[in-house]
Amino acid sequence: MGQGQADVAIQMLKECARNGDWLCLKNLHLVVSWLPVLEKELNTLQPKDTFRLWLTAEVHPNFTPILLQTSLKITYESPPGLKKNLMRTYESWTPEQISKKDNIHRAHALFSFAWFHAACQERRNYIPQEDNESQW
Repeated sequence: MGQGQADVAIQMLKECARNGDWLCLKNLHLVVSWLPVLEKELNTLQPKDTFRLWLTAEVHPNFTPILLQTSLKITYESPPGLKKNLMRTYESWTPEQISKKDNIHRAHALFSFAWFHAACQERRNYIPQEDNESQW
């Protein structure tokens, strides 16, 4: 989504809902002021059962929570890179959570777990993402 694409998106939304097709609207964080219009259109639709709408967006403080609350599934992808992944994990923790009662061993263990998690998330990009039970 970007400049001048709102009208096209609404037309596609109505057409796909009527035909039971799938539609993906990307980068909604670029058009947060338009999201109330999208919500209003979604509320007036009477789509076929096969209609699916996929929305993608980056984190934005003004993103309307109503779209999130009415969604069936929401995923949050980890940021690329070990450093960004570690920073995201550490930003979600308070200093008190990291070192309860000044326990240095706890802080070391939490760092080890956070680093291991970040490494696994980063390596996941290079592992085939197929369901192959015969390997296990």
